[in-house]
Amino acid sequence: MSIDRPLVMVGTGRCGSTMLHRLLARHEDLGWLSTFNEVLPTQTWLAGFSNLYRWNALSLGARHTKVFPKPFECYRFWEHFLPGFSRRDRPLGAEDVVEAGIEPCRRALERILRAQGRERLLVKVTGWSRVGYFDRLLPGARFVALRREERSVVSSWVQAGWLDVTSGLEDATWQWGDVPPAYEAAWRELGGTPLLSAALKIQLDLDDIRNSLPLVPGRAYVLQYEDLLREPVESLKSLLAFCDVPWTRRFQEEVERMPFYDPTDKWKQYLNEEEGETVLEFFRRCALQREHGLVRAAAN
Repeated sequence: MSIDRPLVMVGTGRCGSTMLHRLLARHEDLGWLSTFNEVLPTQTWLAGFSNLYRWNALSLGARHTKVFPKPFECYRFWEHFLPGFSRRDRPLGAEDVVEAGIEPCRRALERILRAQGRERLLVKVTGWSRVGYFDRLLPGARFVALRREERSVVSSWVQAGWLDVTSGLEDATWQWGDVPPAYEAAWRELGGTPLLSAALKIQLDLDDIRNSLPLVPGRAYVLQYEDLLREPVESLKSLLAFCDVPWTRRFQEEVERMPFYDPTDKWKQYLNEEEGETVLEFFRRCALQREHGLVRAAAN
């Protein structure tokens, strides 16, 4: 495989990963999958248009219009080469990689990098982390796990509306598989509200990330979203150094152009203080149950 030390970003949904993904995509050494690759996964030559995203003459708003190629998670691309990639009912591990799809997928990724004239691959996936999965597909990958304050993630998820994370455990629309009994008990005791269903989904994702990162010792970096916003240059320098990506003057200029703001209390626009405290209490109870060994680590 000629894909050298790809970067794989993981995190819960609504953790700030889109902002980080799009910022890293401006680095001159990194190539990535775009919305064009999502719509037409076999037409890898379209990745050449992704270089337009780095054109500074375009405004930030222009880059993010629907018709413009943007960094994207590209589940349809992965699903085309690796059927089952998008399943939601449980975490995916190395054993879930479709063997016959590995080489075709790698070749497609190599063509995407060549079309962009880039040396390193940048990938983002949220929800189930698929760390073991990507480690099987892309040996030597560096993994970046982005974390964000829980109330901010929950409130953002509830507002997003494009993926159902608020259905109750008894609902037929619950998509996220088995739930540890200790978590279900906490969910019920605190009211079993749609807000807590979103918190439960996030907790399952966090557990998957926590259980999966030890599979790649020395190749995982955890970054707190709030730290990135407070100290973007220092945070990104540390991240890129860990991933063996050079800090360049051009990328520093990109970072300095980026408008950062602190959304620490933005959750208060959508949740009241009581709801925010209930969310925190749910996560506290889950942490306590893990400490007492009441939650079994899922196999990866």
